[in-house]
Amino acid sequence: MSMQQKPSQAFIAASWIALGSGMIGYLIGLWRAEMLLNEKGYYFTVLMFGLFAVVSLQKAVRDRLENIKVTDLY
Repeated sequence: MSMQQKPSQAFIAASWIALGSGMIGYLIGLWRAEMLLNEKGYYFTVLMFGLFAVVSLQKAVRDRLENIKVTDLY
């Protein structure tokens, strides 16, 4: 089963806006939080790992739909 239909420009724009607003909100909250710098660094690292995991999973799912070989991890 191959996926020939591409997402609409409105969906792509909404996805980027949601990602951007979520990241900005998280970073503003982190900046304004009253905690030590090492704690802020920990939460920033958690954000980066989470974003990497989401992008990695999305890429693996898309590759599988396009019949490109991926590992069975996902």
